[in-house]
Amino acid sequence: MSQSYPCSGCNADLKWSPGDGQLVCPYCGTTNDVGEAGPSEAVEELDLDSMLASAPTGWSAEVSEFKCSQCGAYTTVEPHVTVSSCAFCGTTKLELQPQQGDVIQPKSLLPFGIEREMARRGFGAWVKSLWFRPNDLKQMARLNALQGVYVPVFTFDMKTRTPWTATAGHHYYVNVPDGKGGTRRERRTRWVPASGTIRRNFDDWMVPATFGLSHDLFKGLLPYDTSKLVPYDSRYLAGFVAERYQVNLSAAWDTGRTEMVGVIHGLVVSDIPGDTYRNLDYDIKAWDKTFKHCLVPVWIAAYRYKDKVYRYLVNGVTGARHGTAPYSWVKITAAVLAVAAVIGAAVWWLDQA
Repeated sequence: MSQSYPCSGCNADLKWSPGDGQLVCPYCGTTNDVGEAGPSEAVEELDLDSMLASAPTGWSAEVSEFKCSQCGAYTTVEPHVTVSSCAFCGTTKLELQPQQGDVIQPKSLLPFGIEREMARRGFGAWVKSLWFRPNDLKQMARLNALQGVYVPVFTFDMKTRTPWTATAGHHYYVNVPDGKGGTRRERRTRWVPASGTIRRNFDDWMVPATFGLSHDLFKGLLPYDTSKLVPYDSRYLAGFVAERYQVNLSAAWDTGRTEMVGVIHGLVVSDIPGDTYRNLDYDIKAWDKTFKHCLVPVWIAAYRYKDKVYRYLVNGVTGARHGTAPYSWVKITAAVLAVAAVIGAAVWWLDQA
């Protein structure tokens, strides 16, 4: 999946520099362009149904693979590189795994465009944007452990047409006797048949294929602009690590399909006229189902606060920040007491008035 690229000046390993957009020697500064291969037609969509029915292909190069005994993430690196800690949870309990040949090879990736230092500096601003966090959180976070990781994802395309039928309810109001000599307004519903058709084409619906990051954590980094995908080239991985997917194509498709069906359901419901509905029925017709397996860049800091692991994440292309952080129950308690005091004072003032 990746290999070393020796520097022509000093023979050290060249590293991919997000800021320079090229391979750079960290010791003597020698540079080497990857090439002009930007977004390309070589990033192809693969037929989903045929791949689900066939065996995966496998890697085209030797890799070393380590499994984290704590979170289960699989990290792949150049054969001569030793991984000292898991990028996803920070543990040092890693087990060298035999290489597996029954995996789908990524055909494209989004190169890192955000430098490590830029990602690290954003932590302070991210903490300040959160409510009720400990004051010493910035000092306690081990951001020296910030690692650049290519995270595996599957993207899915699908064209759909969904005819639907339902009984639409339209509310109206009438005046009825209230039993006290007057009247009151009463809501009633007029039910009428309704039907329609929803057309929705999905393009590059992204599903993370990792156990190292939760679905919600990853979604907080979206969107990734898949129009900027470049054909897979191991030179982009120089100096970084990549994770081998743990969610296989079939499971990822189940997740993606469920999410896309949820979108279609919402569109159907919003298409029904009136104020409410019943007897909804629809039939999703789908075709041109394709997928891609690609890698997207994430800066990850797995840090500990009072013996619990939290994560700070940065989208390696856009710089969008997301993560988990502890709460300060002292601040929360103080805020609750302050609100209670204000309410109590307001009640006392009203009683005195």
